Amino acid sequence: MPRTKEVFQQIRNISRQNILDKAAEVFADKGLADTKISDLAEAAGISQGLLYRYFTNKEDVFIALLERAVSGVTDYTLSAIKRTGTPLEKLHWLTEQILKGMSEQPVYFKIISQAIALPGKVQEVIAKMTPVGQLFRELIIEGQNAGELVKRDPDQLVLLYISCLYGLAGGKSFNIRRLDAYFPTADALLQILKA
Repeated sequence: MPRTKEVFQQIRNISRQNILDKAAEVFADKGLADTKISDLAEAAGISQGLLYRYFTNKEDVFIALLERAVSGVTDYTLSAIKRTGTPLEKLHWLTEQILKGMSEQPVYFKIISQAIALPGKVQEVIAKMTPVGQLFRELIIEGQNAGELVKRDPDQLVLLYISCLYGLAGGKSFNIRRLDAYFPTADALLQILKA
């Protein structure tokens, strides 16, 4: 029975996802500069030629991973905004999801951390996170108006919260053992925002 166009596309999508899954580990370990196409192909168990059928170069692979990571953060934030409950309950849920992601998939936080320092198209992808910060800011203001969150400059609170997350992600992704023993809960992290 001949394969349909849809079946070929499904196979192509699965192969692409496999390449990205394996590439995430390689980039997390080696960084963008030290990673070669041959490293990515070897990790995915395919030839370099086949990898080039899916991606033009290693930067395209990295950007696809970065887009995946940014999309995940955006989806969590939008889900938090739409949830029922108080602003603090929404922030608690969002923080739990982010901390869980750090534990389950630390490679994506390494990729985001690397991307922040890179020029070009990578910065366009990073810029897509700006609306997430704005949504988070609005959630903080809502929490301040409800009396749940501290009355300080919301932009400073966003920066403080995000900086804490980046610090935790950095420690988690670099396997700092002591961090695992004392890794904070969502409640502990949100103490910096509570009124």
